[in-house]
Amino acid sequence: MHWFFIALIAPFLWSLVNISDQYLVAKYSTGTRNSGGLVLFSSLIGIFVAMMIGIFTPGILNIPFLDKILLIITGCITIAWIILYLFTLEIEDVSLVVPWFLTIPVFGYALGYIFLGETLTGQQMAGSLVTLLGVLLISIDFSGEKKKIKFRPALYMLVACLLVAITGVIFKFVTIGGNFWISSFWEYVGLGGFGILIYLFVPKYRAEFMLMNRRGGKKIFALNSMSEILTIIGNLVTNYAILLAPVTMVYLVGSFQPAIVLFLTLFATKFSPNIVKEDVRKKVLLPKIIAIAIITLGSIILFI
Repeated sequence: MHWFFIALIAPFLWSLVNISDQYLVAKYSTGTRNSGGLVLFSSLIGIFVAMMIGIFTPGILNIPFLDKILLIITGCITIAWIILYLFTLEIEDVSLVVPWFLTIPVFGYALGYIFLGETLTGQQMAGSLVTLLGVLLISIDFSGEKKKIKFRPALYMLVACLLVAITGVIFKFVTIGGNFWISSFWEYVGLGGFGILIYLFVPKYRAEFMLMNRRGGKKIFALNSMSEILTIIGNLVTNYAILLAPVTMVYLVGSFQPAIVLFLTLFATKFSPNIVKEDVRKKVLLPKIIAIAIITLGSIILFI
């Protein structure tokens, strides 16, 4: 199989995860900023994943203590961006949320410039500006008579993507020359451990978790578990594709994810609107398509 189609599997799987997240938020969230129960489901699943990795991965304790702490911290930070991501899904369509994740490389370049002394090429700066132009367009609400900036989802996702970039930098720093599964084990330990702390000390999230557990606990757990499996498979497929083609080309294929999500949401709107429903009015859909195209162009400039 050609490397392109192998690399394309990952963004397709991650898009399915995004659709699942939107479905869970729409069905089980009790209102704006009330996805605390889903946050706990997402974090506590980390305990299960860590156990599975621990069973099949030898030497999980054989890394420096500081590395363990840093990886646990990345798990905690992961919960923070998941909270912001789920809050955004409560107030915004998934097809408008996912393109924000293409700003992560922009934040990565900025962090590398500030903390690692890396320099930015003119091409990288141009790609970053084009990407930011696209997310600015996607932040404009075209649904009403008057156009307006959607500040809250923009703020949530900007912070979320910055946190994702930070976790990526820390994970890569610790894992270089090490074992991916050992690092993942400690990251999931942090994710699950912090989830336990939230359950114990945040009554609002605990109450929402118990309510969601009564309403559809098995279904939520199953979908979250499947999402984690699809995410891990996507990561592994990406790593395999990198062995077959240049890293930049594989990452470029990953930038197609917003377009895949939009296609899947339009498909679901037509055939399974109970899963996810997209606003297909021309004045809403056309700017969305243009914004996604601009963001993808920015990624192409960044990665070629």
